Amino acid sequence: MSGNWEFRLATPADASAFAKWVAENPQIDPRDIAAAQSKTNPTVLYFVATKDGAPVAFAPLHCVAMLDHLAFDPESEGRDRLKALQTLIDGATAFFVQFGVREIQTLTKEEYPVGAWALKHGFEKDDRETFRMDINKLMAPAAIEG
Repeated sequence: MSGNWEFRLATPADASAFAKWVAENPQIDPRDIAAAQSKTNPTVLYFVATKDGAPVAFAPLHCVAMLDHLAFDPESEGRDRLKALQTLIDGATAFFVQFGVREIQTLTKEEYPVGAWALKHGFEKDDRETFRMDINKLMAPAAIEG
């Protein structure tokens, strides 16, 4: 672990090594390779970890919008809820596209009404497991509050 470790943005000079490493790694899903392209996700940035100036690892990251939950007027009719949901998705899509965000995610279950709606309206169920890192839990409490 000794050596001089640094974090930086990738440069065009890094591209050939990164492409080679990706092509040689069968564990990288082709969907992830496509997601890491700027034509697919304009917000993508490639980060590099270097040891003594030499790249050791690359990580492309892009911004996504997370639909945390929905809250409906409990007295509203079902058809109004469906229209409200479509209005929210249409508006959020238009908003986020302006900033280069090309993906909206949500965590739900297929058997829930929202999950069934999502599958019929452009959301796709991913067969991979979700791993989440809450950065707030890693930060000192004073940094979060301040």
